[in-house]
Amino acid sequence: MARENISLGLRVAFLTMCCTVLTPLGCTSTFVADSADGIEGGGETGSAVGLPPALDAPTIPPPPLADDSPPVRGDDPAPPEVGDSGVSSDPDPGRSPGGSGDIQSGILTAGSFDDNLNYDAFRAFHSDAMQNDPDGNLPVISPGKRFVITVQNDSGDPIGDARVVVSDPDADDVQTQPLLNLTTGSDGRLLFLTGIDGGGEAAAFDVTVHPPDGSDPVTQRFAADQTEWNVTLQGVESSLPKQLDLAFVVDATGSMADELEFLKAEIDAIAAAVADEFPHVDQRYALIVYRDDGDVYVTRSFDFVASLEEFQSTLAEQRAAGGGDYPEAMHLALEDTAALSWRASGTARMMFLIADAPPHNQYAQRAFDAIVALRQQGLAIYPLAASGAATETELIMRAAALLTLSEYLFLTDDSGVGNPHEDPSIPCYHVQRLDRTMIRVIRAELAGERIEPDPEHIIRTVGNPVDGICIDETTGDGG
Repeated sequence: MARENISLGLRVAFLTMCCTVLTPLGCTSTFVADSADGIEGGGETGSAVGLPPALDAPTIPPPPLADDSPPVRGDDPAPPEVGDSGVSSDPDPGRSPGGSGDIQSGILTAGSFDDNLNYDAFRAFHSDAMQNDPDGNLPVISPGKRFVITVQNDSGDPIGDARVVVSDPDADDVQTQPLLNLTTGSDGRLLFLTGIDGGGEAAAFDVTVHPPDGSDPVTQRFAADQTEWNVTLQGVESSLPKQLDLAFVVDATGSMADELEFLKAEIDAIAAAVADEFPHVDQRYALIVYRDDGDVYVTRSFDFVASLEEFQSTLAEQRAAGGGDYPEAMHLALEDTAALSWRASGTARMMFLIADAPPHNQYAQRAFDAIVALRQQGLAIYPLAASGAATETELIMRAAALLTLSEYLFLTDDSGVGNPHEDPSIPCYHVQRLDRTMIRVIRAELAGERIEPDPEHIIRTVGNPVDGICIDETTGDGG
């Protein structure tokens, strides 16, 4: 279980995230610290913390104790949470304590950062992290040379779902497997990294692009000293996703108890906002919750459903408890994510990884390997780091965002709610409400282009970000 002082921030974060987008939810809430009667390893009961007077409302009851049932993983049915007596400690196991009506969104705040727009910043952070890891606990993350491949048509519109094959033209064996074989995202881009994909010694690369409409492929050769590879497909129509597969992968240990309750309310707002802006997009939702070895379960996986009501019902049945130490079983949750029934062409495939703790040291490499596998499936991974997310958590989360051309999200102290949040190792960012940040990145995946924060909604700015790039005010350099 992540540290107790970690829990308060992200709980309120989901409180904010969960109702903010749609004020019709009309939720108000005060925040209650973990109770020793409500969370395994919990501290003393706390009182309302840091909310403006206008938001005072009845407290949220603490979640029930976990039982001693055998661990569950995958699609096994969720056993009821019970106390030491073996009797369910929730008077209504199918109903969320407090309910979404007790939670108000729009309070929690978050920043976001794109490491692909600021690759030097990622390299510096990665280098510092590795130098301060003498015991080798961090995963081996060696990007190598980095190339951004962009596929567009002759009008300059992005071509998503184009299959891109990268090979070394000087390879001795013509039967050698391609270095990269991936499809472009809705913005027509994908990333090629020699440290992960291979080809670090090649002087040039052949890039073959197979158009999504089945027309003849196009092959171009690019020198290894070029970092931006642009391929134009003449006469190919650009088409934005008509489907959205959105998975929430959530740490459900005791320190994350309230975050789970926040998610139950926030999903209404997220779905409604996306449906309003993209009425013709077919939306599906999946959920994976995870704890740690020795808990009632390790992972629970609920595959995609088209019914928002069904997804909400499944989410409402989940409880947070267990843990016992800082790291959790993130590696297993990431592996389970790959087994979800992701749709293929015409689909924006994305997930929010919501956590305040890293995987265990012995499974850190396995967690990173699972991220690489998810990248192979064309997922955009948007991590959301809670308070207390230390270097090892930030590294694996930022690496996930980097590899999948997405953004790293993190909570900030601007809400004035909860314990202090760990400052990220990031040189520049805008702070917005958390819900607006999450809605913005979903819109970007569906619109096939980067969407900047609305200036009217920016609460605070750190450094000098210009279109997502950190600009040195002295030299004017960025990236």
